[in-house]
Amino acid sequence: MIVVNGVSIDEAQLAAELPRHSEQRDPLKSASHELVLRELLRQRAGVLGITETSTESLMQAVFDAEIQTPEPDEQACRRYYEQHKHQFIHNDRVQVWHILFQLTPQMDAKRLRAHAGDILNSLYQDVPEAFADYARKYSNCPSSSNGGSLGVIRRRETVPEFEKAVFAMPANSLLNRLVDSRHGFHIVRTGARHEGEVMAFARVQKPIADWLSQSSRRRATSQYLQLLVGQADIKGLDIEGADSPLLQ
Repeated sequence: MIVVNGVSIDEAQLAAELPRHSEQRDPLKSASHELVLRELLRQRAGVLGITETSTESLMQAVFDAEIQTPEPDEQACRRYYEQHKHQFIHNDRVQVWHILFQLTPQMDAKRLRAHAGDILNSLYQDVPEAFADYARKYSNCPSSSNGGSLGVIRRRETVPEFEKAVFAMPANSLLNRLVDSRHGFHIVRTGARHEGEVMAFARVQKPIADWLSQSSRRRATSQYLQLLVGQADIKGLDIEGADSPLLQ
């Protein structure tokens, strides 16, 4: 049993919370942390005289009362823009083929990665035209029926980890390593590439300001939760920090 400043969190509460954390690396730990943080916020709401009935409204009311973050000015937005211009490229596109080795919960990730690596090594010894045959034989993606072709990809059309690898590749090349994504492991080949243009600052200033504001708020919220944890008497759980879906 977990006890937070004298208030118990029982097994029934933990069992009810656990399904929401099934995709976490350690679901039990994640659920426990979540319940502790919620209880700390509930207790803090009582101190502040907050009487919201729903859990989400109560937590938000506590955050609004206790956390203040400055809004980013134009100078901060422009500084971010100048340092991250690669994020604001418009109409950059590249032709892509891939072979997906899909990772499922039942699979041994190390074994699948080793298998994908063997296929990549074999493909490197073969002629470029063999890629389509390999895709049809090995890929778990529907694109396998089309030789692994994903067509022309633009930025922000695929998951970030795949996009980052693809747009760092030269045109007409086979990547010499596997690309890890939330879907599994990919062997990737590019075709023709069209370099895009950097969008003007005026066009992206508001999205930058919104992102900087949200980022600042997340950091301040994390620090606030860590402060609550540090001041609390918590028994039955080692809680090192405040990593939680509350911050997502």
